[in-house]
Amino acid sequence: MPPIKCLIVDDEPLARKLIAGHIEKLPEWSIVAQCKNAVEGFEVLVKEKVDILFLDINMPVINGVDFYRSLKNPPHLVFTTAYPEFAVEGFELEAIDYLVKPITFERFLKAAERIYGKMLVSERKPDSILKKDSFQPADFIFIKHFSKLVKIFFDEILYLEAQKDFVKFVLKSEELLAGMTMKEAEEILHPSKFLRVHRSFIVSLNAITAMFGNTIEIGKFQVPIGANYKETVLERVR
Repeated sequence: MPPIKCLIVDDEPLARKLIAGHIEKLPEWSIVAQCKNAVEGFEVLVKEKVDILFLDINMPVINGVDFYRSLKNPPHLVFTTAYPEFAVEGFELEAIDYLVKPITFERFLKAAERIYGKMLVSERKPDSILKKDSFQPADFIFIKHFSKLVKIFFDEILYLEAQKDFVKFVLKSEELLAGMTMKEAEEILHPSKFLRVHRSFIVSLNAITAMFGNTIEIGKFQVPIGANYKETVLERVR
């Protein structure tokens, strides 16, 4: 069997370190990357071949279940979580295993045996489990709008504005408030489509209609450009 390439996506540094340590003890297993959120995971999957995804469920902004469901051609899945009540979601997504933290090496070995078995009987050849460029980042995100998760397509977003403990998503047809910071919002938006232009504003590059002085025009809206961001803005829009 060819080397097994693994991707770890978990917002907890100690959990990533523990799983990585287990993987490193197995011959012919390697770690492609360790990511702290779903956006970083997307970026790796676009560029690299991955056979097994070790994925935490309870992550901020985008949880593991929504992340995995958004993948068009996903690798084999092993969920890692501190919450055993999420096991149903794991089985629905046909996860190879469901590891409850803290994960011992003995329990990890049992998951490894299942992984070997799954890959041996898979109809897909190991080399085609995930080819470079077979993944494309999803064209949407989920945000928590008060008591529900709302799906937002990137093409619908005009800009984001910080408002105390919330971030306002200004869309083509409506405005939504999400309980997050601007840093968290920046992390879940695709960097090729969005740009931080001010401490309190992120804009969709496709939505920009004009620029003048220290102002960006997006249709009928005007967004300020912060002094610390102007050089980056000019580089991106030239």
